[in-house]
Amino acid sequence: MAAAGAIATLTLFGAFAFVALVIGNWYFFRRQEVGLLEWLRNATFWQRLAALVDVIFTIVVALDFLTILFVLL
Repeated sequence: MAAAGAIATLTLFGAFAFVALVIGNWYFFRRQEVGLLEWLRNATFWQRLAALVDVIFTIVVALDFLTILFVLL
């Protein structure tokens, strides 16, 4: 039973991390003076790489978040 509680706790932490990631992305791009496509045109290689990693991480965590919702329903 202790393992189930640990898994549930980690799952909730993952859900909170997803919400924080989405809010952080929203805040970052709302703070920019230009749109997303214009920002990508002017971004350096490392900024584009960080954006790509961020998109991949957001998708993976979103799928985990959906798993949580389906289990709780």
